[in-house]
Amino acid sequence: MHARTPIAFLVALFVLFASAFARPVDDPERRAPAASAPDSKVFAWTSKKGLRYTWTLPPGYDAKTPRNLTVILHGTGLDYRWGHWNNKVGVFRPNDVVVSVDGTSEGQGDTRLFLGEPKDASAFAEFLEELRATFAVDRIYLYGHSQGGFFVTYFAGEYPNAVAGVVAHASGSWTWAKFAPGLKKVALAFMHGTGDPVVPYGQSPGARDTYVEKGFELVHLNRLDRYNHWPNAIRATETLDWCQGMTAKTPEEALDCAKRILTVKPADEYQWETLVDFSGARDVLRRLEGKGPVPFKSVDAKVASEAKTWIAAIEKHGAAHVKELEKTLLKKALVLDGKPWLGHLIPLRENFRGVDAVEAFLDVLKFDEKVKAHAKASKAMWEAWWNEKSEAKVAEAVLEGLPKGFLLDGFPSEFGERMEGLRKVELPGKLGFDAFDAWSKGWKDGLKQYENVWRTWEGPKARK
Repeated sequence: MHARTPIAFLVALFVLFASAFARPVDDPERRAPAASAPDSKVFAWTSKKGLRYTWTLPPGYDAKTPRNLTVILHGTGLDYRWGHWNNKVGVFRPNDVVVSVDGTSEGQGDTRLFLGEPKDASAFAEFLEELRATFAVDRIYLYGHSQGGFFVTYFAGEYPNAVAGVVAHASGSWTWAKFAPGLKKVALAFMHGTGDPVVPYGQSPGARDTYVEKGFELVHLNRLDRYNHWPNAIRATETLDWCQGMTAKTPEEALDCAKRILTVKPADEYQWETLVDFSGARDVLRRLEGKGPVPFKSVDAKVASEAKTWIAAIEKHGAAHVKELEKTLLKKALVLDGKPWLGHLIPLRENFRGVDAVEAFLDVLKFDEKVKAHAKASKAMWEAWWNEKSEAKVAEAVLEGLPKGFLLDGFPSEFGERMEGLRKVELPGKLGFDAFDAWSKGWKDGLKQYENVWRTWEGPKARK
């Protein structure tokens, strides 16, 4: 969905989670930006219009050679310090100048907000212009988390010439965001955990679909399996690598971005791991084949050869998933049978979007067509889930609707636990929990099967 999320609702909801991302540490040293400053160290400064921000320089920075600049936009109830507290230097965009700035409007107490209003967009545009005059800047990328994520897509619609790409994490897009013609050259990425208890995962694929339906081609979704609402510097950088790769000026730069995406990442600070963004890497590599929305017209033979090697590796890996799925997806019938294909196929759809081997398999299954049918058929189930007060009626609606809606991705994070608690209610007739049990088993076993395959991916060697 192209989310209509009222500002007041965001303020009330997200402020509850602000403390999870705030840390009682000393403020960074105040220092005016200068090329002579030591790299990889966080400093603080204030813009001409009073916006506080932190900044850090990458290794090898000098005032004569433009570098990409990434700006971090925090969520509700936070301030400029959030960005560097939660996105470690050297992990988040290590080759960029990185800035984390105050929200453009005042919040409760000393906190700041990024509101979807013209005055906020104008103030932020002025801030970016000041950064361009302050640092040696090539392209500007934005990474927004939560409310900051909603804002980056809004801002890109208002000032498409100001940025090369944006990543909206744990958000979606406000309904009043503009679809300006100039936005078609901006790389728009959504990143969202399917277990997000604050902003439902469905906001991001819904927003992605809306932009695609409007004719925008530089749009991507990085699905984070069972991840919550927290920031994640490793996956944010991976998604920003997609933005950079899709706006790269040379084939060499694009190939480097694709290889960074395909590199297996270590567990993050929360000890969470997931597969690499195969879909994003395939998008970037397609440019080197002379295909897609922004193809390169000429590619050096050596670069083209290496790109071909990684394309073949991705396709081979996608085919391995298909082979494993075919073992339990008997006669290619999508029925709720408790088999592990369920928890394997559904996440595979987003993680491998654009991978030919997987797309061909999904076409045979008519998967996307059936997902749309499930979305329509399950409306009554979700209406009861969110609004019905009677536990018995909720259980009845879900158990009757699940056989017609099990292909949907991003069930509420509390779905399984709540359904287990509803086993105590009295159900009409012969209605039982068979559908829920099959759904639970299919997902549990399928996720294990999926992981067993994706962990066989080796990828490029990580750079030290």
